Amino acid sequence: MTQNDAKKRILQVLAHGRSNTHHIYQQSNLDDEIVPEVLAQLCASGLVTEVDRGLYSITPAGLDRLDHDYPSEAGFLTTTEVIHDAPTIKTIRLHGDRQIVETQVDDESVTMLADALYEVLTGTHAEDEITEALKEFLNK
Repeated sequence: MTQNDAKKRILQVLAHGRSNTHHIYQQSNLDDEIVPEVLAQLCASGLVTEVDRGLYSITPAGLDRLDHDYPSEAGFLTTTEVIHDAPTIKTIRLHGDRQIVETQVDDESVTMLADALYEVLTGTHAEDEITEALKEFLNK
């Protein structure tokens, strides 16, 4: 297997969501020794970024390198989940009818996200409904 094949396999794994090195080993069927080396090359070339120690995410440039079309929007939401990456960083994974999209929030950007959700929902929902829905989501 060539380095380009290994890079493509890792990009394909990361195109479906952020992964740690163990998950990349499992999904790519690559040897344990080659994955860290290829990840370092992908990070150096800007195709992958290390979000947290041992946790990797594909960049838009990395998605462009793949042959597949990965839409940038989830479509209508079916489910959501919160991934606790680090004490101050959380990932919200949105499962839609088109694909899965992830967004990361930290202590500063969570307020921006809440403001955006409030703005979107105020045209169709009462304020107490919005507050209750957000509380419900955060208490999952």
